[in-house]
Amino acid sequence: MISTGMFGIDDMLGGGIPEGSRVLYSLEPGVDGQLFMISTLLGALEKGQSCLVIIPHTTVDAFLHDINQLRGKTIKPKENRLVFLDSVDRERIQRSTASREAAEREWEARIHKLCTDNKVEVIFGYFDMIYEDFGLDKGLSLLSKASCPPGSTIIIELLNFERDTFLESLAARKSFDLIVAIKSSFRPLPHFNYFTILYTSWSTKLRRSVPFLVKNGHIVPYIPKIVVTGPPESGKSRFVANATELGMSIDRTGVSGAMTTVAMDFGWLHWQDFDITLYGTPGQPRFDPMLPVILNNAMGVVLLVDATNHEQLARARYLYKIITRMHVPIIIAANKKDLPGVMSDEEIRKGIGIGKTIPVYIISAHQKEDVRSVLESLVDSITQFIY
Repeated sequence: MISTGMFGIDDMLGGGIPEGSRVLYSLEPGVDGQLFMISTLLGALEKGQSCLVIIPHTTVDAFLHDINQLRGKTIKPKENRLVFLDSVDRERIQRSTASREAAEREWEARIHKLCTDNKVEVIFGYFDMIYEDFGLDKGLSLLSKASCPPGSTIIIELLNFERDTFLESLAARKSFDLIVAIKSSFRPLPHFNYFTILYTSWSTKLRRSVPFLVKNGHIVPYIPKIVVTGPPESGKSRFVANATELGMSIDRTGVSGAMTTVAMDFGWLHWQDFDITLYGTPGQPRFDPMLPVILNNAMGVVLLVDATNHEQLARARYLYKIITRMHVPIIIAANKKDLPGVMSDEEIRKGIGIGKTIPVYIISAHQKEDVRSVLESLVDSITQFIY
C-alpha cells in the first residue's frame, strides 16, 4: 500500500492506495486541493519509493519551493529518488517536434527512459497541460500502464471544469482504480471544502464525502458542527458532556427541580480523525426562534428524547419538522434506557412521525459507549450525505 499521507483517508481506503493502481485527484476550480497530490508524493518518498513527477505547468525549482512552503519539507531529488519532467522539457518538446503525433511519441520516449533508468515505481502527473496538448484519451495513454513500467502506480491531478458527469464517465470506463473529487460546498452556510471518494475498483460501498481543513500543512477531515437538540430534560447536557473532551454548560434549576440549560452546551472533541464541535440547544419552546439559526451552520443533528416519557414525543415531533427543513443528516437518540418504562422503537418512530430511514438508538447518555455509537452513526451519515 502507498499512503496518501493524509489523516484518516488511508483508513477509509482500507490502508492506503494499492500498489499498481491508477489514481485521479479531481480538483474543482477555486478549491485549495493541491496538498492531496503533494501529501501522497511525500508518502511515497517516505516509503523510499522511486518517483517520477510530471509538471508541465511549472519548473522543478518552483515545485519544490511550493512543497517547502506548504509542508515545510525540503526535498532533495537525488537523495529522495525523485526525477522530473517539467515545463522546460515541455517547451523543448514543442520546439523540436513538427506535429502533435511527434510530440506524443517524444513524451512517451522520455517517460519510458526516465522510468527505466531510475527504476520508477510511482508516477505523479499534473494533467492539465497534457490534456490541453493532446486531449483526454491521448493524454491518458501517455500515463497508462502501456507506456509506464509494469506494476507502477500512476497518480494524476486534474483541474476539472466538466464536473461530476465527466468523473462518472471515467468511473464507468474504469479508467482509474481510485477517483477522489475535491470540491467546495454550494451551501452559503456553512461554506466548506470537502473530498468525495467517488469510485474505487476494490470496493463498491466505499463512497464517502468528507469536509476537510488545511491545518499545519496537512489535510484534516473536519465536521464543523453537530447540534444536539430535543425536549427539556431529555439529557442533552449529559450527552454533550459524555461525548466531548472539553465543554461547558450554562444551567439553572427548572420547574421540576432538575437542572435545565438556559443558553447552550458546547463541547469539542477529536475523534476518528475528525475535529467536531457539539452544540446542545435549550429545549424550551421559547428558544425555538434561535434553532433555525443554529441549524443553518450544522453538518448533522442528534434529536434526543426521553425514552420513558410519552409526553415528550409531541415536542420532539415539532422539533423534527424544524430540523427537516434545514436538509441535514439527523439521528434520533432515545435516552434513559436504564430506567423503567422505556418505549419501543416503533412507539418512538410513530410518536415523532419518522420512517425506517432515520436511525433510532435506544441509549443511556450516562454511558460513553452509547453516546459514541450515536456520533459514529451520525458521522457515517454525514460522510454519505449528498452536498
